[in-house]
Amino acid sequence: MKRILYLIVCVLIMSTSFSQVYNNQNNTNYLKTVQLYPKGSILAMPIINLNGNEVLEFHFDDLNNSSASYYYTIIQCRADWTPSNMSQIEYIDGFTESTLYNYDYSYSTKTNYIHYSLEIPNMDMNITKSGNYVLIVYTETMDEPLLVKRFMVVEPKVTIDAGIAYTSNIYNRSRYQEVVFDINTKGMIINNPNLEIKATVLQNYRWDNAYIGIPPYLVGYNSISYQYNNKIVFPSGNEFRQVDIRSTRFKGQNVRAFDLSNEDYNQVYLHYDFPRNNQPYLQYNDLSGQYYVESYDFPNPYLEADYVWTRFNYDASMPLDKSSNLYIVGNFNNWQCDNNSMMVYQEDENAYVKNILLKQGFYNYEYLIKNSNGTTDNSITEGFNAETSNDYTILIYYTPFGARYDRLIAVEHLNTLLNRY
Repeated sequence: MKRILYLIVCVLIMSTSFSQVYNNQNNTNYLKTVQLYPKGSILAMPIINLNGNEVLEFHFDDLNNSSASYYYTIIQCRADWTPSNMSQIEYIDGFTESTLYNYDYSYSTKTNYIHYSLEIPNMDMNITKSGNYVLIVYTETMDEPLLVKRFMVVEPKVTIDAGIAYTSNIYNRSRYQEVVFDINTKGMIINNPNLEIKATVLQNYRWDNAYIGIPPYLVGYNSISYQYNNKIVFPSGNEFRQVDIRSTRFKGQNVRAFDLSNEDYNQVYLHYDFPRNNQPYLQYNDLSGQYYVESYDFPNPYLEADYVWTRFNYDASMPLDKSSNLYIVGNFNNWQCDNNSMMVYQEDENAYVKNILLKQGFYNYEYLIKNSNGTTDNSITEGFNAETSNDYTILIYYTPFGARYDRLIAVEHLNTLLNRY
């Protein structure tokens, strides 16, 4: 009887742990500018090939400016970002945890910080299986992470033919973009595609509105179709707003004024942003919501780029209904609507304002309204246009019968301007 109770408890514990979903997280207010990208491609998704020569670069700054012992580990996840049923020694060749020992102190900056960096894989850790992974940084235990960053390892086995289509619903054609694609499985035996194949589709590399675990629509000979009708659709939105704070000597794009008088920090004031729902569509090159660190004033952005308080302003003749809030989001804050991104209405300015500490660089952002039911909407703040340039990413996962993890067997990137159906 005791043995049965023990097994039940173990199953419950395992079920609880497996239900955890790992998201991109920063659980501190002192670790800033957390980036993970393929080496040499700072704006790309953190994806590398299995057994390839690529590496991922990981960077962050510690604004406490005092040495600390940071550790990291890597956890394999399923397609839905819950932990896989694999032990770390089954997908990591080397140590399962290690120390972040590569760091340098900033110089020529008002805001002092320590910059940490890491490459994955490295001499301590090499990944032996494809799939989803998270990099976890902690000081005491990985169960209390400071930072969590998602990344992927792909083993190309199939190919994808994809495009962006206009929705069949005429009313929604200017408001939404639909992703359609087929998978060519020639050369790979898949016994039951309906159960063993699933897809994930992202817009502009963001996970907060991604479609995850999409089953096939139609299975044919050497092909799997995802030619759904009005299912894999995303708001077309607008081109992202942009701000250039790469210099404190001259005004970059969208910068209205500087205040450099304080000895401890610099302040940047941006021009007032306005609602774009009734504005003519203007096409221009953006970063698809991403950002990069750079300084025109000094050559080493990792150690010499300073932090500046950046004041965003959104013009509004009156505040939103009390059940709604306005947020400023982008890849720089993981697209999160929280207290750190929520704007405050100033009646004397008839505007929403938010002061955010950013490292010098070039940033994309947008405004979102979050309603009391948890839904978000940018139709008023940003507007819609079917011709808006958006990047899309398709991930194909394969889980054969009896497997304990989801293999990532194909990745495809496309853009509305280049891959329009």
